[in-house]
Amino acid sequence: MLTRDVVLDRAILDLIDNSVDAAHKLGDLSTKRIEVDISNDQFSIKDNCGGIDKDTAKEYAFRLGRSKDSPESPSSVGQFGVGMKRALFKMGKSFEVRSLTNEESFVVDVDVDTWLEEADEWEFKLQDIERNDPTVGTYITVNDLYEGVSEQFGLETFVRSVIDDIGKAHFRALGEGLSISVNQQEVSSSSIEIIKTDQLSPIGKEIVVDDVSVKIIAGVSTRELHNAGWYVVCNGRLIAEADTSSVTGWNVDGVRRYHPDFAYFKGLVELESEDASKLPWTTTKTGIDVDNSIYRRVLSEMKPVMREVMSFLSERAKEDKDFRDEKITERPLNDAIEEGGFCDTYDIEEFSTSFQRPDSTKSINPDPLTTIQYKMPASKVDLVKSSLGVSSNRELGVETFQYYLVDGE
Repeated sequence: MLTRDVVLDRAILDLIDNSVDAAHKLGDLSTKRIEVDISNDQFSIKDNCGGIDKDTAKEYAFRLGRSKDSPESPSSVGQFGVGMKRALFKMGKSFEVRSLTNEESFVVDVDVDTWLEEADEWEFKLQDIERNDPTVGTYITVNDLYEGVSEQFGLETFVRSVIDDIGKAHFRALGEGLSISVNQQEVSSSSIEIIKTDQLSPIGKEIVVDDVSVKIIAGVSTRELHNAGWYVVCNGRLIAEADTSSVTGWNVDGVRRYHPDFAYFKGLVELESEDASKLPWTTTKTGIDVDNSIYRRVLSEMKPVMREVMSFLSERAKEDKDFRDEKITERPLNDAIEEGGFCDTYDIEEFSTSFQRPDSTKSINPDPLTTIQYKMPASKVDLVKSSLGVSSNRELGVETFQYYLVDGE
């Protein structure tokens, strides 16, 4: 029952969430490191993020069920999700959690089969240990992996997927200097970039809803069909990536459905709260709780922001077509995008409450192109093409039209 619905990669991410929470409590992420090792015979994670004190271990970390008196974790991401105990039970039949703080150190060593036979009250034994390492942190190892877990851990594709998931989920902390490695491979940080220039600048707003601070910012980025959309972050943890569904306002309330014309759209919604239970994330932290009342209010603020950027992008698409058809001679909207000037959304401290953009062109081509169409028998068309030495119907049309012009006029 404890592990039946636990997805393995989510279990790993949840253990990392706990370390990230601890790192944030200590501050200065640039000095904090989390190391994960995954193989078909063992899993381990260790950090230098301060360790678990005994009170937290007894009242929360190793308690089956959360007491109302459990210590609070302000601005945490580890409050929800799989949880450490379920993650460890999911992986194998033997695990050890070793914690070193500045004041105390202990180990919890569990053989699951023996624990199940003896655990009428489902208690864990905390044993004090001598310090032989000056680093304060948490060390977790899981051995005697279950067969299915061992098989997955031995797959290179699984490990690569975990690395990718970590990079996305904790891109904010990584960008602030936190170091995370998997099998000695550093997890790289990504960023959400938007063009910010004098000509083209994002729209944004900041609101507070029931003690949840919300920042909404959207604009134009490089054209990426599958990476465009909304990015939603709760307490630094990415919970929705490049979302273009109705969950983030697309194709509802007059907002258009996502279309390749909008592949330039990038938007960030960042929610911060000391009370993590107010944030609109699902219990697995892999999606948005659309029934959350705070998120419904936030969504109502996202839609007008979307409309302004999408209106610009629709005009951009029309301008591009008109320019290719030689109906206009200038393309200021497309030029503003191609000139670049990208900025990480987290580096944007000031933004306008309206989308800053250049005006559409008024330079109409005085002699735009038009199309001539007519149909003739295929055999006769082929005969004329052969006579003129051309291979396409388009070339044939141009040649026969030019025949009746005098000096190109």
